[in-house]
Amino acid sequence: MNRFTRIILFLVMVIAAVQMILPKVVSDAVAQGLREMTGSKQVTAKVDKSPALLMLGGKFDRVTAEVSDVKTEKITFRTMHINLTDVDVDIKTLLTGRKLVLEKLGDAAITATLTQEELAAFLNSSVKGVKNAVVSIHSGKVEVSSSLTLGGFARVDVKFEGRIAGDREQQRITFVTDRFLLNNTPVGNIGGSLLTEVPLVDLKKLPFGVNVREVVMEDGQVIIYTDNRE
Repeated sequence: MNRFTRIILFLVMVIAAVQMILPKVVSDAVAQGLREMTGSKQVTAKVDKSPALLMLGGKFDRVTAEVSDVKTEKITFRTMHINLTDVDVDIKTLLTGRKLVLEKLGDAAITATLTQEELAAFLNSSVKGVKNAVVSIHSGKVEVSSSLTLGGFARVDVKFEGRIAGDREQQRITFVTDRFLLNNTPVGNIGGSLLTEVPLVDLKKLPFGVNVREVVMEDGQVIIYTDNRE
């Protein structure tokens, strides 16, 4: 084997090693950057680029990530799936500082799951007057049983039914109350404007500039589909 052949074989081995190792290194760095962006401690990410060596230019064909327990300003999402395409990042900041600084982004889609337990925890902690709320989510409907304090002194047991809705104009997700029940009897809105429409998520504070596309209520959870398409 002559010297030229050995050099060629060495280069092939180096390229093969980079092809195997670099995607893992970059994907781990992206996961760390997403942990900071989402407030989650549990993120797995995968970065796609072919050939992998081109990742060193900070240009990725696709970035996908699975995120757990995403804490927003008001509420916690149980899971979040992130799908990004045509992504340019500051590769030096990513690899040395583990920070995800976007320089260009094509399409972004986020699918977030909100469970009835997280919604109950939010109502109990963030909505004035609501105590011991129990939430049940079914196909197309959210039911809440709670103690409601009126005027700071009277407490009544109430049920209210509603839905999770997306507001594209305001870029937010809200809980909209459709009717109140007192002792299983429909009554007027005894909670006033307090419970007519409760803001849950400000989409302007989520990464990647997404807006709500669809909200699906199914047994035990709400699935929120968002993207950055017009």
